[in-house]
Amino acid sequence: MSNTYDVTGRRELLIDGFLIDSRRNVELKPHFPVELPSHPGKPGGAYVTVMKTPEGFNLYYRGVDSVYKGSQYNNHPGEFVGLAQSTDGITWTQPELNRFPGKPVPANTLLYGKNVITHNFVPFYDNNPECQDKERYKAVAGVRETGGLFAFYSPDGINWHSCGEKVMDYTPEKTGGHMLDSQNVVFYSETEKCYVMYMRVWKTADGLTGVRSFAKVTSRDFKTWNEPEFLTVNRKREHLYVSGLAPYARAPHYYVGAATRYFSTRGSATDVTMVFSREGKGIIRPWEGAWITPGLEEDRWLNRMNYIAWGIVQVNENEMVMYHGRKPLMYKFRTDGFVSLSSTALKCGSVLTRLLTRKKGNLELNIATSAGGYIQVEVCDGAGNPVPGYTFKEMKPFWGDKISWCPEWNGKTFDQLPPGEFRLRIRMKECDLYSINFPVN
Repeated sequence: MSNTYDVTGRRELLIDGFLIDSRRNVELKPHFPVELPSHPGKPGGAYVTVMKTPEGFNLYYRGVDSVYKGSQYNNHPGEFVGLAQSTDGITWTQPELNRFPGKPVPANTLLYGKNVITHNFVPFYDNNPECQDKERYKAVAGVRETGGLFAFYSPDGINWHSCGEKVMDYTPEKTGGHMLDSQNVVFYSETEKCYVMYMRVWKTADGLTGVRSFAKVTSRDFKTWNEPEFLTVNRKREHLYVSGLAPYARAPHYYVGAATRYFSTRGSATDVTMVFSREGKGIIRPWEGAWITPGLEEDRWLNRMNYIAWGIVQVNENEMVMYHGRKPLMYKFRTDGFVSLSSTALKCGSVLTRLLTRKKGNLELNIATSAGGYIQVEVCDGAGNPVPGYTFKEMKPFWGDKISWCPEWNGKTFDQLPPGEFRLRIRMKECDLYSINFPVN
């Protein structure tokens, strides 16, 4: 690659070959989460959102009241939005709001009986520095039958109001059908400096209609939105119900999503795959197939049973979790542990990065080796020649498992090098490299 890439202050995930100029005996390897029971206080429902707040975490979900006996579909009068809260992202409590006394809904019901709101209410915490405190929490909700998506605002994530603003019209003649009746996710992107929404549509970038997919729309002010950008994301004979995309907190220029795959010819069975976007430019799918499968429980093979809550929870330095929407389950995985650059057990692998540049900053790797594996790093100039004092000879091979490991060359660190262009050459055996970070203190 000829273009120099500035990594100052950036953490780079190894989800594709973007950073790599050449490699030998190294492959991109997906990593799959561990399924565990969730805390009994975590409620189950449809289109769940887990939101980080200054006080902890809010969990929003769609439920159905105890009276309604019909099928769960658009805008039926029995839908409600419930709330759970947590200080650590693991232990959940359901607050007694008691907003609807005498109604057949639980005490933690937040919204009820308002058709535009309850079916697919999707809130987010707005980190736009220009956002007013009274609108720090925002949401969108609405379906095809209501004519589009509407905006909602809150100062605290609990008390919501609407000014009747329509975020997106339902315009089937343009898009092949804005279905809208799924989790249309919205966030403020620090990278793009605008609001981004990935919404449910029935059209792909190549013009194929009648396929469940998602499109991207943006807005500078959360009021006026651009036309949809259709995406090339679906595999052959594959429907994608939701994207689940959101900025990854440790590297916000990456959007990470757990998308639900839907198979209508298999009893409407669903599973979950991973999707990514770097700086909002297109969609990356690092591997074919599922990331989370339905598993041994037979009811998880039923119609539309597998949706992952929108939002990744960092529970400690080493681990992150995502929640199953309907079931009392959570999925634990390593911090940054989506995809790794992985060497084989039998052969030593090597990687040379593309031409990089930095203004300042150190070098930090997220790595795991076996007891018999190792990793070494060499700093090179733009032509790929080793920089004196920062060669393999000056570095003792490292073995171990570290979320954050800073290489040293006979006591020297990367941040002692002058700013400018460079490449990294990496040797590795029985080793997984999950991310490369260039932190600026």
